[in-house]
Amino acid sequence: MSKYSLAIENSWRDLKNSDGRISFATQAALLFFLITLSLSSHSIQEYLKTNLDQMLGSDMVLENHGTLAHYHETALGNIADVVSKTALSDVTLTHENNWARVQLKQVDDFYPVQGSLQIATAPTALAQSVTQGPKADEIWLGPRLAAKLSAQVGDTLILGGTDLTISAILLHEPDRLMEGHSVAMRAMIHSNSGHELDTSNLRLRYLISADASEQEYIETWVSDNIAGAKLIKKYGGVHPLAGFWKRTENFLGLASVILFFMGAVALDMTNRRWLAKMRYRLALYNSFGTHLHTGISIILSSWFFNFLLASIAGTVFAWLAHLMIIAELQAYFPNITAVWSNRGVTQTIALVFLLLLALKTPSFIQLRHTSLLSLIRNSAENSFVWQRLLWGLISVTTLAAAYSDNWLLTAMTLIAIFAALVLMTMLTWCIIRLGDKFGQSRSGLLPFVFFIMRRRLFAKSSQIMGLGLCGLLVLFTLMLMRDLGGMLENYSRTHDGNLIISEAQENQLPAIKNWAKNTDSQIRALRPFVSAQLIEVNGSALNDYMQKPSDTLAVLQDPIRLSWTDETPRNNQLMGGTWWEQDTPRWQQISTEPEVMTDMGFNYGDELTYMINGRRYTFTLVASHAYKSGGGSITFWFQVPFAAITHIDAPTRYMGSMELPDDAWGSLSALWQRFPTLSLVPLKELTDRFDDTLGIVSKVTNGYAVMILLLALFVLAASVSGYRADDALKNGLLLSMGLKKKDCLKLNFYDWAITAIIAAVGAISGTWIAGILIYEEQFSLPYNPDILWVLGTVIAMVSIVCLVGYMACRQSLQISVRDLLQS
Repeated sequence: MSKYSLAIENSWRDLKNSDGRISFATQAALLFFLITLSLSSHSIQEYLKTNLDQMLGSDMVLENHGTLAHYHETALGNIADVVSKTALSDVTLTHENNWARVQLKQVDDFYPVQGSLQIATAPTALAQSVTQGPKADEIWLGPRLAAKLSAQVGDTLILGGTDLTISAILLHEPDRLMEGHSVAMRAMIHSNSGHELDTSNLRLRYLISADASEQEYIETWVSDNIAGAKLIKKYGGVHPLAGFWKRTENFLGLASVILFFMGAVALDMTNRRWLAKMRYRLALYNSFGTHLHTGISIILSSWFFNFLLASIAGTVFAWLAHLMIIAELQAYFPNITAVWSNRGVTQTIALVFLLLLALKTPSFIQLRHTSLLSLIRNSAENSFVWQRLLWGLISVTTLAAAYSDNWLLTAMTLIAIFAALVLMTMLTWCIIRLGDKFGQSRSGLLPFVFFIMRRRLFAKSSQIMGLGLCGLLVLFTLMLMRDLGGMLENYSRTHDGNLIISEAQENQLPAIKNWAKNTDSQIRALRPFVSAQLIEVNGSALNDYMQKPSDTLAVLQDPIRLSWTDETPRNNQLMGGTWWEQDTPRWQQISTEPEVMTDMGFNYGDELTYMINGRRYTFTLVASHAYKSGGGSITFWFQVPFAAITHIDAPTRYMGSMELPDDAWGSLSALWQRFPTLSLVPLKELTDRFDDTLGIVSKVTNGYAVMILLLALFVLAASVSGYRADDALKNGLLLSMGLKKKDCLKLNFYDWAITAIIAAVGAISGTWIAGILIYEEQFSLPYNPDILWVLGTVIAMVSIVCLVGYMACRQSLQISVRDLLQS
């Protein structure tokens, strides 16, 4: 028989016992999760690529925040065949007593560049195609907007002092790239309608028709002349949502670190029995004259064949799950289809293979350096515990590095897990050693339990850390979504009032204050800022400086709110660096939040260049600040000295919050009729958006929770199966010495109860540490878990562990003493 045939036969034999089945199921579950993630991400990215080609409405789109200089527009018109200028702005439209926040598009005579518009005389009427947008003094409303405003064709709206006639219902725009993704209501007007809107915060889009050579020239020209601009190509370009879904994939992939942690624990527990079997096989092979290297290669081949079977099973179930996910996503992405990716599946399987091989490496090293005598004697594994722990940490760190786009959050998660492991190790050693010392001068079953646990300290530590880590991850995962939504809503209602002033211009403040006085409303906070777009870091363009997708980078690619102050705000605390002095003449200093520094790789002394109202301003990073509760909820990512405002030529804007009585809401429409660009967001609207988002996230979370609980069952099964032989031998010895079966059951119950209680204490402590780090440090929210819910979960955990251990012991006591001693 060849060694490969023997390896296949051994792998099938391994799958017939419980340890082999647990190991196989754990590997298949990990592969299932990551392959499903890879396939879903690939299908979404393929859909976005097709969507980009069909919905861009031109060959290229140049997007910029703020109007281009006249000579830039002239130069662009000379390069391209056709250029259509559109402007997007967020305004509030009112009709009678109804109001709605709208994305308003202003178009010129060249719009649309490619394709046609679809309009109708009513939301339910037949659509007709037109090749030009609305005429001057006309407005087209989207069907949802028309229903929200209770408006119809022929009605008149007032926008910035200009009367606009509703002449059509807008059903489709050929350049609406976000069609099917954006929930914003929309309206369209002609750019020559004579309205008076603020033009300093518009999002300009230039739709360009150009051939391949002209597109190449335009790309170079834009990068050299227009800082902060974004170019989107029709073919071969990157969809605006591609980065978002890449970050979503990274987040879910990062969540797989937790699953891999649990899988590693289950595999490590089954590894004890596997290693004992492999020692026996090597000793048997060696007795037949087989070289040690050949024996190890047979074992390695057998393990690889089991992994191959797990890969096949994981891939099949992942494809079925992928089909279900795509069917669910069709509600958000019309016509999306499931797409197979050979490259994605292969890369995922290869990554998991390397991670699992790293976990198995200490065992192969141990087998490689053992003698025939040690194989027969089945030497202790204590000296290899730290090697297994080290290789496990290497594997988890590798997986985190492959997916993480927020190293601060990743580090906090890993720190919480590591701290929990250290605490559980210390508790195990202290409690077992103290219990053993306490029982040395006493008799009874409980002192005897501590004596046995003391003799198996390394094995018991591994078992407790596995169960405790499993409890920690289950507790925190289930509590995170349960607590976060309620805390966010309660916190917002306490600190933000019931109306958020998202953006107000300086000339609008007197009217807001007067309106608040007349309606008995209370202005709780107002903070000034200017709109600033980060374009360079240390002289390098932002996209060249940071190329890895992240949430922070996605925000910084658009204008952010830049505020100014001399003293550290009451709701901020200095985290590092040096805050500037009062009335400092060195106005080109800046402070940012620690998470921004970590995600973007900023260091103190870095030069950050911003585009503010068409001009460049460079600031030196000198400090970092973080939010603290108790002083209001309005805070900013970036802050500069008060003296900077005298040097920055840009309109000042304000954000804040108000508390409105019930009878004041009806008069908001009068305020919006005067100032349609005034951005006021009711807190209920924010919470409704949050609830909608939470509904989508809950579906993902439920699937993730199922994976967590599934692997938790594997860990529990492995903790019993991995030590079944030791427990059987212990019971056999005790019965041979005259103890009754009920005494063995009591000893077993005490053993598992102590194990489960220590693991539960470690799980609670680790959850508390994770809550402090992530809830308070990341979200700046107080961590106040439901104590009764936590205790109930822990009691359930201890009860389940004791019950499973009791049932396993009772089953083993059904056989004879001789069988127990020989098992």
